[in-house]
Amino acid sequence: HVLVQRRNGAPRCVACQMCATVCPASCITIEAEESDDPIIQKRPKVFNIDISRCIFCGFCVEACPVDAIRMLPTTEKLVGYNRFKMVYDRDTLLSWNPVVNDDVVHGYNP
Repeated sequence: HVLVQRRNGAPRCVACQMCATVCPASCITIEAEESDDPIIQKRPKVFNIDISRCIFCGFCVEACPVDAIRMLPTTEKLVGYNRFKMVYDRDTLLSWNPVVNDDVVHGYNP
């Protein structure tokens, strides 16, 4: 899992809770806060994914209306000896810097 960034480095996520709602394993936790950008109403203050509980179904990717979350075929640190270290926070999910196209949603770059 990775969170896609905007051009300015901010997460593309608008904290709509769609991914957390559709997740059958209930492994996504989001807390919203107001955004500094007047065009965007909310952004995630907390965005955690418990990888030890995730079943990798991809429902979160399909449910996201702004293409903010993706699953990559090559992900580092997917296994571990301590499951408490397998809860990835917003900064960890943003640090993988996926190479993505800006026009993924019919030319719309949120």
